[in-house]
Amino acid sequence: MKCDKCGETLFTPEQTKQLIKLREANKKIEGKRKIIKVGSSIAALLPKKVEALGIKEGIVDSVKVLSSNSLEIKFNQEIV
Repeated sequence: MKCDKCGETLFTPEQTKQLIKLREANKKIEGKRKIIKVGSSIAALLPKKVEALGIKEGIVDSVKVLSSNSLEIKFNQEIV
């Protein structure tokens, strides 16, 4: 993508495609989610739509705290 005013390239075509994919994926799953207790653990409920992204049981690689109110969940495979 290029700036209409100065002609500077802001994103490569590949980066633009990836950003569009991410935006579409977020539209599908965005919203509040419930945390439930499962045995002695807790779990986040995700909508069934995430299966279309390749998200399924057992593909979480790591979880870490990013800030005082956010977590990062990394998968062991690409989802978008």
